[in-house]
Amino acid sequence: MGAKNADTTDVQNGKAKKKIESKYDPKTLRVLVKEGLDASTIMERMCIKHKQTLKQHVGKLSSTDHVLYEVKGLYLKDSKRSKVNQQGILKINLKAYDLGDLEVKENDEFSVEVNDGKILLTKILP
Repeated sequence: MGAKNADTTDVQNGKAKKKIESKYDPKTLRVLVKEGLDASTIMERMCIKHKQTLKQHVGKLSSTDHVLYEVKGLYLKDSKRSKVNQQGILKINLKAYDLGDLEVKENDEFSVEVNDGKILLTKILP
């Protein structure tokens, strides 16, 4: 889990040592989840750097409250940042984008244009 260091005193040796403190704050997390905020917004507000940490916090909160909390975008990879793989293939998760009135179904075809450093996809109508 995300942690911050804090100095504490070792009772036996009288020496200062580092203790890991969790950033887990169930009250704040509960409020943010109930507001319906997405994972990245919650991470910003709670100063959490890794999505895995937020997953652990939400799991702990769900276990404590006996309620299944759903956080939008928590279990998706950073789907708005597509990457090209070693074979030169670019995969795009269209569910991550607001396509407006555009309906996309399996086997739809697109034309590809490159213009000013941008890749433009145009749906080919049947």
